[in-house]
Amino acid sequence: MDLRKVFVLFDLEELTTAEVASVLHVPKGTVASRLRRAREVFRETVARMSTPRSPRYGAGGKP
Repeated sequence: MDLRKVFVLFDLEELTTAEVASVLHVPKGTVASRLRRAREVFRETVARMSTPRSPRYGAGGKP
């Protein structure tokens, strides 16, 4: 999937939906659906990264 490409072109490079569609040779509707999915994946990834994880072992770090 080209989720990353759509995300970068639209949200970071600030291209329009039509411009992204032209660059990737896909319909505008495809850009919209991929952008929706890319943002969803991005939110999930950020949420996972910001959730504190408990240490695997005790304070000493040894099993």
